[in-house]
Amino acid sequence: MKKLAFLDLETTSLDERQGDLWEIGLIMRDLQKPAERDAEWWWQVRPDLSLADANSVQVGRYYERCRITFKDVGGGRRLAPTTLVDGSPWLKEYTGKPLAEGDFYMNDDAKGIARTIAPMLDGVTIVANNPAFDRRFLTKFLRVNGQLLTAHYRMINVRDLLIGYIEGCLSMLRDVEEAFGPEIAPYVLDWLNGAADSPAWEIVGVKQDPATRHTALGDARLVRDVYDAIRGGR
Repeated sequence: MKKLAFLDLETTSLDERQGDLWEIGLIMRDLQKPAERDAEWWWQVRPDLSLADANSVQVGRYYERCRITFKDVGGGRRLAPTTLVDGSPWLKEYTGKPLAEGDFYMNDDAKGIARTIAPMLDGVTIVANNPAFDRRFLTKFLRVNGQLLTAHYRMINVRDLLIGYIEGCLSMLRDVEEAFGPEIAPYVLDWLNGAADSPAWEIVGVKQDPATRHTALGDARLVRDVYDAIRGGR
């Protein structure tokens, strides 16, 4: 692997044949440049809601969070993922002041966003909470807008990674509390006993602010943090 793409999408359906993505959170990491900071990207695209699933739209809080509902279908914006770092010039060509998270960074449309994303993901390894789901929607989005997804066909699912981590710990110490400690053991037991349908991120010390759940950039950051916690940090 040379590059990782921590990815999350918000969509209007669970079926890419019926719905479309409307929010993209992407964090790029160059493994050949370990001293370089991760680069964060965040876009919203105005979707066609005529075949959308109401539950999917509500889960992602589309009408609450979408900043471009006033645009025609296909209109887009790049949003500011973070405030400007002191001394960094990369935002100043567009504004003379730091941007707050969620501020408009620049106008774009679906075709322009696709032209930006496609070369960024060429040959990279996608890391996601449900990478097969994200890949299907992203493939559709890029093809509809004249581009092609050429990311590596092998992807990393952080839930699978977390399950492997748990199984590895238990293979060395069969007692759950001994393996994970008294604070973490209840999370592991909830999953092992079927009380939770998937292991909690807290098992590796990652907690997500509820306000960022089902937001593309918030979930992409979660994926990154879980990956780093399991792999020993960056």
